[in-house]
Amino acid sequence: MGGRAGFSAGRARRRFWRATPLIASCALLSSSCSAANSQSWQCHAPEGTVELHDIAVAQNITQVTGEMMIRKANGLSQWHPTAKVAFEDLNFVGPGCHCNGIVATWHPEYPDSYEVTLAVDGKEQSVAFVPYDKPVKFNLSFAWDGALKLEVGKEVATGMSPRPVRNNLGLSCSTADVDFNVTIVPPPPPSAERCAVAAREQWSAADVDRYCRSPAGKK
Repeated sequence: MGGRAGFSAGRARRRFWRATPLIASCALLSSSCSAANSQSWQCHAPEGTVELHDIAVAQNITQVTGEMMIRKANGLSQWHPTAKVAFEDLNFVGPGCHCNGIVATWHPEYPDSYEVTLAVDGKEQSVAFVPYDKPVKFNLSFAWDGALKLEVGKEVATGMSPRPVRNNLGLSCSTADVDFNVTIVPPPPPSAERCAVAAREQWSAADVDRYCRSPAGKK
């Protein structure tokens, strides 16, 4: 994907597994594209299934804000209703989930709330419990060295991912009805002070020439 665009414009695609067994709430997904930084999506996953929605992002994207609203738990079986917003590297082919983001899970032993966790390379750490039928508002930042920070209300959780590469923001729900509203925060614009991060933020050659080359070195 191009260095200055957070999204590829003009195309959108969703992938759904409505009637297949739930084998994982994070998978290697095909990418989709959006023309806007803000998106809303309603997820409807019958018991024992998962639905997924992909938002392709440039690797220089480091922050997403939004909210998740779990409106209904579809069943009380072995499948725990779950909602997730997480950065992923679609080029990674290893086993298991290597996503980084926020997860909300309903547990039958806590029927009036659901647990919010920070997923770090697929492993989760508890952040807070939120009353059922209340939106989870969050801010998630993901630094280039793999440092993660999740803010949910006054609660803050941090972690360090060994795989800081990202090219997709995956939204998903399982065994639940969930409303998602997310906003991809654009990275800071190119400037002379940011030349040190030009390569990893995928600046265009024109921006590198404009901000990072001395006047004497220009033709």
